[in-house]
Amino acid sequence: MKKFYLRYIYILLCFLFLINATYADNFTQAENYIRKAKTTSVPEESYEYIHKARILYLEEYEKNPLNIKALLGMSTVNQMLKDRSEAKLYVLKAYNMNPSDPKLQRAMGDFFYSFQEYSTAIEYYKLALASGLLRDFDTNLQSAKCYEKLGDLKNAELYYKICFHLNSKSREVMNKLNEYDSAKHPDNSQELEEAKYKYLFKDKKLPEEEQTKQEAEEIIDRINGI
Repeated sequence: MKKFYLRYIYILLCFLFLINATYADNFTQAENYIRKAKTTSVPEESYEYIHKARILYLEEYEKNPLNIKALLGMSTVNQMLKDRSEAKLYVLKAYNMNPSDPKLQRAMGDFFYSFQEYSTAIEYYKLALASGLLRDFDTNLQSAKCYEKLGDLKNAELYYKICFHLNSKSREVMNKLNEYDSAKHPDNSQELEEAKYKYLFKDKKLPEEEQTKQEAEEIIDRINGI
């Protein structure tokens, strides 16, 4: 009898493992297709990758209509297909399950950004930053892009500087900060090169722990003051 129960438990565990592997594999494949769709320069290939990702996300959505990853995935593929109504349907369904989740607030920002509704997008990005994504590079980068689209270059530069502080290796951010600095000081390139990218702590020497805490407080103050 004991051997029977052990065999039963073993079979059950194998079954659960296979289900989880399939579940993870669908999302992994879908995310890979989305990345390929964004990077290919051939429109036909991009559409094919989006379609393949949509099939996988839809499969997971049909299994569980309350699956957050499936809902956001369906919204993403519809954003890429420029189907606003379908994209909104799925992202709102996810958001309404937990409006205080910063990742879902960020997803709402991404939805509005994808349809060039930058004023609304920035409100959701600011909400996501204040709710827990303060040090998230992508959310800060999207905020910078929103302000830039809206012509608010002062706040755009601020968020690009925050992005640089979070990831100093980002070529996109470095290029943007170079553009802003060059526009301010077109004839002073040597001085600009020496002073470039100093942010928040240029005159401060703090222990790392205190510096991180003070950094977060200063960025929050800046966000709340916008």
